[in-house]
Amino acid sequence: MIFKGRFRTVRHVDHAVPSALPRPLLGAGSSLDIRAWRHPDAEHPLLLVTAPRKAGPAVIRNRFRRRARMAFLALPDGYRLDSWVVWVRPSRRGPSLEQISYHDIRDMLASALGCLATKGAP
Repeated sequence: MIFKGRFRTVRHVDHAVPSALPRPLLGAGSSLDIRAWRHPDAEHPLLLVTAPRKAGPAVIRNRFRRRARMAFLALPDGYRLDSWVVWVRPSRRGPSLEQISYHDIRDMLASALGCLATKGAP
């Protein structure tokens, strides 16, 4: 993931969400919906974070995006898989974004990417 020189978030021109969405990496009871797919042209992992307007006001959605980005950057290098797009968004049935802490996001990302690393495919 490239952001401000070294790292930056995914932009619309960097990816195309596949028509057949990959399965979520975490179970249905999770408060985050994390999916991943391979991007053949990516040299580094790409992070895509979305939060719909239904999730809350702009301040809350932006805080969620910042927390997800920082949680992804805080993961050890073993979790970051090259040439993958990791898509993080709030679950439809999960708690509100105000109730999801940074530590929860980090732990869910670690378990989802750890699962991805062991399986090798979503």
